[in-house]
Amino acid sequence: MVQDVIPPKKSIRNVKLPSRSAGLDIAPRRTAPKINREEAPKPEPMLEDFSRPVSIKTEVSAPVRVEAPVGNNKPPIINSSYKYEFDEPKKPSKKILYTSVFVLVILGAFGISAFFKSAKITITPKNISIPLNDSFTAKKDISSGGLGFQVVTVVKEVEKSVEATGEARVDKKARGTITIYNTYSSQSQKLVATTRFETPEGLIYRLVSPVTVPGTSVKSGKTVAGSVDAVVEADKTGAEYNISYKDFTIPGFKGDPKYTKVYARSKTEMTGGFSGMQKIVSEAIINQTNTELEKTLKETLAKDITAQIPADYVLFSSSLTYKLEAITQTNSSTGGAVLKKKGVASAVIFDKGVLSRTLLAKLSPDSTNDVVKITNLDSLNFEYATQSPVDINTANSITFSLKGVPQFVWVVDENKIKSELLGLSKKEAKNIVSKYPTIKETWIETQPFWNQTVPTDTNKVTLINTLTK
Repeated sequence: MVQDVIPPKKSIRNVKLPSRSAGLDIAPRRTAPKINREEAPKPEPMLEDFSRPVSIKTEVSAPVRVEAPVGNNKPPIINSSYKYEFDEPKKPSKKILYTSVFVLVILGAFGISAFFKSAKITITPKNISIPLNDSFTAKKDISSGGLGFQVVTVVKEVEKSVEATGEARVDKKARGTITIYNTYSSQSQKLVATTRFETPEGLIYRLVSPVTVPGTSVKSGKTVAGSVDAVVEADKTGAEYNISYKDFTIPGFKGDPKYTKVYARSKTEMTGGFSGMQKIVSEAIINQTNTELEKTLKETLAKDITAQIPADYVLFSSSLTYKLEAITQTNSSTGGAVLKKKGVASAVIFDKGVLSRTLLAKLSPDSTNDVVKITNLDSLNFEYATQSPVDINTANSITFSLKGVPQFVWVVDENKIKSELLGLSKKEAKNIVSKYPTIKETWIETQPFWNQTVPTDTNKVTLINTLTK
């Protein structure tokens, strides 16, 4: 009978482990003898310098077998040794480091400065100064060419409150300035003093002085009415004649074609009319106030008229003419009186370019084809040729003299020069500028200092004209 034999189940608990000392020739275990520690040699500490990093090379001897002592009390001997070798690291050269940093800084500076390249071109145009003392004639109508002039007019009123000493019956007529137009014919129209002008409401005003209204003229193919300014006074006293801006007809021309062709319009308001009891102001106060207001009025008129002059025109202060009305008086709400003074200032103005060419033709005929300008026109002394006051509002031409030393400066096309020099070297740019007969001197500066070319970007190029005014 055959029977299966099943070996007993094994586990780690019932497996007999070989002795760890099976491979070693070790004597039977016995009690370890007591070691006298005082006799055991003490290893000496290693005195090494670890203050700086070092590389370590280690040589380790092969492991050896430890044999237990037989028949003595000495401890087992471990045959092991370690050897350390220290190599001092090599330091990088400071010279190489500093050189690298310097090169990087220089390259960075060049890169940044290349972005900020710029050029400044300074030019001095051709210029001459010639003494002048001569007479000239200018016309209001410049359709035929030549030197012309225009008239600028400003109206102003100033006032001052003064004390009154009493009341009295006063009757005054309103006054104002009108502009009379002549569209009837090219012939001038004379109007005598006291000529009547009527408003649509029927109020009558009369001319204070006789005037001559210029006839029509043709400008640029169009017929232009002749005109003149004149002072009118109310036909009667009273505040009802103090009116704003109105249109006027001339009753004397009724039934005549001139009635609709010769007319007027207000240039100023009509003021000063009064009838009734008015505060009394002493003659001394009136005279003193009149002097003060006249001075203030002229200064204000001159300032206001100068502010209206276009940039390309010149106004000579000595060409100003004034028409000042008599001082007027009104009652103030505080119980005193208000003294008022009105005035009109007129002046002739000239086109700077035309006047510069006219003076150059007189002083230097060989340069008449050149484009020039006078940079110090304001410094010239202007005087009317006649001693008597000139009514520039009605005059068709004026004669005057100019004295001084005008500085003629040749006009340079700055934008053209600037565009021609873009991208050129400084030497090439100077050669280009030297071909301009209107330029006297040129300086070209480029930034940074090692840059010797004008940038191609026009925004990085600045052109300065030393004689620009």
